[in-house]
Amino acid sequence: MTENCGGYPKCKKCGGELIPLSDFSNNSVAIRYKAWACTNSECRFFVVLRGGDVYYGTATSESAR
Repeated sequence: MTENCGGYPKCKKCGGELIPLSDFSNNSVAIRYKAWACTNSECRFFVVLRGGDVYYGTATSESAR
């Protein structure tokens, strides 16, 4: 991922910004940058780490919260 002048990587799908999201493990340990999501609400592109695997794609209305 290349960074833009704003400091966050650009979304390869729409050119928007990907922002980092953090989470907690089952043991309440902080996991920094577990996911990245596009700031463009029409794009909905994401990258997620789960169990050491990388998943990416576009969120659907069923998976959106």
